Amino acid sequence: MSHKPDFKKELTDAWHVAILKKPAMHHLAENKSKTTFGYYIIITAAVLGLIGQQLFFSIFRPTLGFGILIAIIQIATTIIGIYILSYIAKSIFKGQAKHDEFFRVIAYGLIVLWIGLIPQLAIIGSIWALVIVFMVLKSIHKLTTGGTIGTLLITFIIMMVIGVILSPIYSRFGMGNMMNKQFNFKGSSNYMFDNKQGKMEFDGTNGKITTKDGEEIEWT
Repeated sequence: MSHKPDFKKELTDAWHVAILKKPAMHHLAENKSKTTFGYYIIITAAVLGLIGQQLFFSIFRPTLGFGILIAIIQIATTIIGIYILSYIAKSIFKGQAKHDEFFRVIAYGLIVLWIGLIPQLAIIGSIWALVIVFMVLKSIHKLTTGGTIGTLLITFIIMMVIGVILSPIYSRFGMGNMMNKQFNFKGSSNYMFDNKQGKMEFDGTNGKITTKDGEEIEWT
């Protein structure tokens, strides 16, 4: 008989991890049936971020195809990053949790990234997610504060190296160039430069600056 998740219960469990309730963390760590919903939470965070980019970014908004690519990369790097964290904690700092146990708790806690639906608030979710990771490392892997900080630093360095290695691939798809066809630039803005007022209009990679005295400067 297959287990059907109770979404209200799963979201409640995720919220309890997000507000750093240790009993909820340990309950999730011990419950193998929670793993699948953990993946749902990570995937949903990426999808909501994609929707937020399309709905709320009027400037520097990625095209839909490029946004989907970003979401896929976000999902992959999040999952890989969680397991690297657990591996470092266990192999170097004598962490006591199994990798899947750690994954389940972190994945549920990452419900805070759902706030990325509003891009301007995404930084808040990211900061709180870091707090959750810190507390889960201490609670589930039973690390010291020093071990927790060490795990985070080493994992950060590893992920940076991975990013550098993959940067040619990112560039191939336009991720290294914010001003290319992968983004839709549309809108206008007033500006002041050298005490002169004017208006800047842009559409795609084309644009025009009209100064207050009527001078026009175009680019393509």
